[in-house]
Amino acid sequence: MIRLESVRRKSGGRIHLTPRIPRSGPVTTLCGQTLGDGTYAASDSVADCANCIRRSRDQSRISSAFFEQEEGSELLRLSLEQAQQRQPERKQGAPAAKEEHSRPVLRVVPSRPAVPEAMGELVTDGFKPAGQGVWRSPGGVVVRMSGPNRDRFAELVFEGSIVATRDGTDLRLRAGDVEVRSSPEGVEVRIRRR
Repeated sequence: MIRLESVRRKSGGRIHLTPRIPRSGPVTTLCGQTLGDGTYAASDSVADCANCIRRSRDQSRISSAFFEQEEGSELLRLSLEQAQQRQPERKQGAPAAKEEHSRPVLRVVPSRPAVPEAMGELVTDGFKPAGQGVWRSPGGVVVRMSGPNRDRFAELVFEGSIVATRDGTDLRLRAGDVEVRSSPEGVEVRIRRR
């Protein structure tokens, strides 16, 4: 069981709760008050601060208070003690836990869905899906596909230099590690191989 300590201002007032009263320095109570060094003293009386009492029933508040006062190791020790006390004892004649779990367990691990070699005008080799009809190259180029089947090139986004070259009727666009080729036969978007 976690035991909280009672503390009170030397000038009087309510008795508050705190995880630990430090030997020196300020102390923070469960109700959030910080009592400065030398302005407080430990108390043997029962706490009468309504906020401290209410928060003493909230395990997350107590845990936070311990860690704020750098008493996390103490909280961990207490938690381990509680866990050891809760472990059920083995019944006479019952097989050991090691024997119970010695059989192999079959686990089915879902595999990633297969990515087709091409999605219309996009050659997917090297691209990673980044959303509905959105693909990202290893170099950070984002390609958005449109159309009912998300198979038509719509947009390319890249924060860097983009080079467009015209070769007769063909147009080639290079952005980072992605190349877009436009020809009378259609458009092709792919990772540029060096």
